[in-house]
Order: sequence, then C-alpha cells, then structure tokens
Amino acid sequence: MDKNFETLVETTMKKFSMVGVDAKGVLVCDRNGLALTSNNVSNSPGPVARLAELATSLSGRRATVCLEHNENQVLIHQTEKTIVAVYTENAT
Repeated sequence: MDKNFETLVETTMKKFSMVGVDAKGVLVCDRNGLALTSNNVSNSPGPVARLAELATSLSGRRATVCLEHNENQVLIHQTEKTIVAVYTENAT
C-alpha cells in the first residue's frame, strides 16, 4: 500500500474514532472505480465510484453520499482525484 494512502486511511479512521464512531473499514478508489487501497473492505469499488458520480451529477457539485442499513452505514465522499468510502456501524 502506498504510504500516502496508508496515512489517509489511518487518519480517516482516527477522525471517526475521535467522535465516537467505530470505522469498520475504508476504501479509496479513483473516479473510474479502480481500487487504490482498502482496509477491511471486500466490496467492489466500481459501484462506490458510480454512486459518487451520480450524486455529483444530481447536485452539480461534489457531494457526500450516506447509505444506511439497520446495522451498517457507508459514507462516500468524492475529492478531486479520489473517492473515499468509510464503512461504520450504524449509530443508535
């Protein structure tokens, strides 16, 4: 794993834990859905990239997508070059 991506994943997980949210995994991919790094995530990055692209086309600017299920939550955020997805337990 590239050192910059490793630092990004560690920083992301720390920031979530600072606010009391347990990040279960982080996925970083490019806009084409190519996985750049992943930590405890086995899902394909293609649909993640597509959701980020759809959200951007709907809002006209980069947006954060939140998918929730009874037990889990996925936050997807698009930056200029990458898409970051954070998988957490759903806060109750």
